Amino acid sequence: MNQMKKFALLSVAAAFAVLPLLSQTTAPKPSFEVVSIKPSPPGNFIRGGGPRGDRFTLSGASLRMLLQFAYQHSSVGFLGSQLQVIGGPNWMDSDRYDIQAKADCSGGTIPREQVQLMVQSLLEDRFQLKAHTETRELPIYSLVVAKDGPKIKPSEDQTSTPAGIGPPQPCAPAENAQFPGPGQRGFPFNPNAPPPRGAMTMQMNPTTGLTMSGSGMPITAVVTMLQQQVGRPVIDNTNLKGLFDFKLQFSPEGLATPFGAAGFGGPGGGPGAGPAIVGPTGPAAAPSTASDPVPSLFTAIQEQLGLKLESTKGPVEVVVIDSVQKPTEN
Repeated sequence: MNQMKKFALLSVAAAFAVLPLLSQTTAPKPSFEVVSIKPSPPGNFIRGGGPRGDRFTLSGASLRMLLQFAYQHSSVGFLGSQLQVIGGPNWMDSDRYDIQAKADCSGGTIPREQVQLMVQSLLEDRFQLKAHTETRELPIYSLVVAKDGPKIKPSEDQTSTPAGIGPPQPCAPAENAQFPGPGQRGFPFNPNAPPPRGAMTMQMNPTTGLTMSGSGMPITAVVTMLQQQVGRPVIDNTNLKGLFDFKLQFSPEGLATPFGAAGFGGPGGGPGAGPAIVGPTGPAAAPSTASDPVPSLFTAIQEQLGLKLESTKGPVEVVVIDSVQKPTEN
């Protein structure tokens, strides 16, 4: 009898011990104060957007783009590996929305991780999203040095790249404001010149395709950019160290995510986006007119950089959509 009492007491104690842990895991996610969602006008291009001041604005954003922003891991600036989305409705890429949200800036600058949680809240509230993450064995790419050796050019200056080039931070003080996007007043980069040290730029041209240019960038930045184009994770197996200058010109035809068509290049994405590629992977340099056929990304990497993408398999974190609905207008 005494043993049964002791067991009951221990069970009760264990139950009370678990309660604080459960309460911690069920804390509500942060959210925007006000959210406006409207269908984009027909025929509008993807214009992207992102955080600026107390506003979070996206123009021409698809559900997939919102998922990219809300769940992808960030490794360089605002970019991370291309998020793998399993399931989802047939309108996930075709239906586009203009979104304006207002954040509470009373607590100061909001870190990216918190903004992602706020976008997750937006999806759960307005799109009725129910989703979960899991790890699956999926196709990936391994980036290796081609048989003739690397052609990517080491930077003459191998010192650390300058700080401060990056995406806008929500609720950041005006004096800490980052660069505006292409087409916005105060945009600091000459689209016909190489990018500044510590920046990587991207530009779409109907004749010459996509041009990626980088100055003083580690190979990990190249990997991150490639992931956005090939639609699957890329593992760096080049063993290349230091900083590099490069220019890569290729055709987006046949790619899983040509220039943001199925995902974000940072908070923006697509031709004419705001900061289409931001932070150390920033706005863009315009390519010159080309008369020769534009090579595919896989050919360009090998011919222009002396690198190669090899297909393989590996563990990939994915977001699985359990259910989602079209948002109701305001």
